[in-house]
Amino acid sequence: MSRFLAPIHTWLFNKVKLSQDLEEHIVRLHADRYQKDALKIQEEAVTLYGKYLVNKPLEELIDVDNIHGWLQERIKEVESRTAYIVTKYKEIYGEDSVELTKNAYTQQAIECAKNESNKIDTPENVYVSLNNYILAGMPCDRASSVIEKNEEYIKYQENKDIHKSNYELGKGDLEYLYNLRELWIKSFVENLGIRYAYESKVSGSISDNKIIKL
Repeated sequence: MSRFLAPIHTWLFNKVKLSQDLEEHIVRLHADRYQKDALKIQEEAVTLYGKYLVNKPLEELIDVDNIHGWLQERIKEVESRTAYIVTKYKEIYGEDSVELTKNAYTQQAIECAKNESNKIDTPENVYVSLNNYILAGMPCDRASSVIEKNEEYIKYQENKDIHKSNYELGKGDLEYLYNLRELWIKSFVENLGIRYAYESKVSGSISDNKIIKL
């Protein structure tokens, strides 16, 4: 079966799993503090948006007759389910939940940054490394595009609408979810072995982003 799969499919699958790991970590943090009430929200989300991926190789899970559709559905599931969970937690537990969730996003981003310390000697390599972790739709969606690059910085644009339909399906707080995503990116970029800064400016559905070598 594995002969039907290309490296890009495994690459995307690993990013979905990373998003799922983050979601499960957020649930654990809330369950530790709020016990069964927090777990009920997770159960609601699973019922509404789909079960978690089990810990098996991709070739044992994927529909080889519909590889693209299967992966797209997994992105939809994890983004909508996470949107539902973190928004519900924020509504119920307020700023305490916001702090827990932000800490989870920051912690995962920093851990991922540690894995990239020998791969980020240029801003362009930082951009490539970042996209090895963070979901931005399917590769064919071309949600992120470089508009300028040199040895000192890279500028790229990202279409925020690539996430909007999934966030809305999950009844998510869009501003909160976009801010959490930005927090992950900033935490990743600014905790690499070489010092970089991250800037972002939003205009409508497009964000203009810049990674700068310090």
